[in-house]
Amino acid sequence: MWQPDAHAKRQLTLNAGGATPTSDSGFGISLNNGNSDSPSKTSSGSKPSSSSSGSSNGQPGRIVMKTPPRAIESPLFEAASEVKLQWDYDDNMKKPPSQITIRGQMPSGYFEPGTTKPLYWYIAQNISAPNKMYTWNTITQSPPGYTLREGTGYKLFIIDSSIGWDNSTHVYPGKLFQFMLPFSMYNSRYAQTNDGVPKGYNPNAAARPTMSRVCIAVLVATVVALVL
Repeated sequence: MWQPDAHAKRQLTLNAGGATPTSDSGFGISLNNGNSDSPSKTSSGSKPSSSSSGSSNGQPGRIVMKTPPRAIESPLFEAASEVKLQWDYDDNMKKPPSQITIRGQMPSGYFEPGTTKPLYWYIAQNISAPNKMYTWNTITQSPPGYTLREGTGYKLFIIDSSIGWDNSTHVYPGKLFQFMLPFSMYNSRYAQTNDGVPKGYNPNAAARPTMSRVCIAVLVATVVALVL
């Protein structure tokens, strides 16, 4: 007489309890009573959703300059002035920096004291820039002991402060990659504004004009003629 083996006995027991085995196209078998015969497929291999803080394509975020316009590859900044910087982020920026650091580099030929390393300085360090803009005072925010002079070869960098300078050129998906802008400095040679008024002119402090002798003589002659 046929005797059911262990597997068949188990199936008969399950069927007697009202549970019918079904396939879930994953690993193992799922039963309609909520139990499983073996571990089911997990989501550990799924791709990150679009709401993830990282970029879905593995690319870092980058800065897109607005002021000066990005069409100008090497802008001119006036020495002893305030330079307005404004930027935006590209679509790969999934986690914008909460704090940024802006750093400058002097032209070739300037070195860190006692070394042959390029001379860098901090324009702004660990600042919050929610509006993605910054005004750089080229007088007070210059390299210690140096004056920014007319010439080419300067560089400006913007980095994520949490990543740091040394790691700013490493690729972190969805986070800021080091931005570099070459620029030149120039000295304004205009002594007057477009209206022909000297820079810094204060009309309230200007000396009052004095009446010349000729004007006085003409005025006296006019009064005499009217009296006669």
